[in-house]
Amino acid sequence: MGQRLKIGSLCTGYGGLDMAVEAFFNAETVWTSDYDKYASIVIEQRLNKPNLGDIKQIKWDEVEPIDILTAGYPCQPFSIAGNRKGEDDPRHIWPYIKEAISMLRPKFVILENVKGHLSLGFDKVLNDLTSIGYDARWHIVRAAEQGAPHHRRRLFVVAYPFDNEWASNWEMPQLGRRPSPFPDMHLQEPPAALDQGKLRPEYAEYMMGLPAGWVTALDLSRAQKFKIIGNGVVPQQAYYALQQLLTSVDN
Repeated sequence: MGQRLKIGSLCTGYGGLDMAVEAFFNAETVWTSDYDKYASIVIEQRLNKPNLGDIKQIKWDEVEPIDILTAGYPCQPFSIAGNRKGEDDPRHIWPYIKEAISMLRPKFVILENVKGHLSLGFDKVLNDLTSIGYDARWHIVRAAEQGAPHHRRRLFVVAYPFDNEWASNWEMPQLGRRPSPFPDMHLQEPPAALDQGKLRPEYAEYMMGLPAGWVTALDLSRAQKFKIIGNGVVPQQAYYALQQLLTSVDN
């Protein structure tokens, strides 16, 4: 593959989705955009690359070019656990992600959201992608399929320009056949779940398939650790989704 592909990450907190994309493509994240104060601490400590801050304020023509864009736009507007306000929710940032894709023209866009997005707002996302010259394929994956002790159904989307000859230029079959670099969750020894009757952040971190201490070793409060961990993606789940989406192309 030569030089490693470059990833830009939007609103993912540099977590499991980015880990999976880095591993699958043998790529490196060169910048992120996240305005959440505590997610920014994870980015600073675990990535040490530029955090561009609020996505609504970025001038995309001044940003380092990338090959892959990852985005985990907030799920609350689409989640059945929320009010499902969709585009009327102030946390709805898809228009800004669309702008980033349109300006940066990455070869691949990797999106993640809740399953409920399929029935609320996803048609708009697909229409927008088409309007800027991108095709897409998507898949629902349960974290339990990769050994996590919970279902956590998530929608994963891979978008790419209409003229992207990925089968010949990007060696997808070879990439997809690499074994997952992440530990088999069926074989992992879980840490203690409770401390004086309260759930430990370390156990939540284990449930999400993250390396021990990825979040819990940082100088954050218990509530902040739970928020960051809960907003993330199981890397084993995301890697499996990429295998399903990117290894079935016709040569």
